[in-house]
Amino acid sequence: MNSPYAYHHYIDAMIHAGMKEEAYRKMKEYWGGMLEKGADTFWELYNPENPEESPYGGIIVHSFCHAWSCTPAYFLKQYFSKQ
Repeated sequence: MNSPYAYHHYIDAMIHAGMKEEAYRKMKEYWGGMLEKGADTFWELYNPENPEESPYGGIIVHSFCHAWSCTPAYFLKQYFSKQ
């Protein structure tokens, strides 16, 4: 699993399985890992074990502000904010 797309569904499944704390930790670890690498937006693909990984042969053609980047904001608002 190396994409925010896959992690979105993984975290969603964890939340719906009653694993909110684990989901929050994984979300912080995955998207937070991009921030620790200097990201100011979230990337199309991020492999914490190999940040240079790319399905395109090089990260120069990645989207560095990808649509699935909104996942943390969605989950934080939907499941982790005080209503």
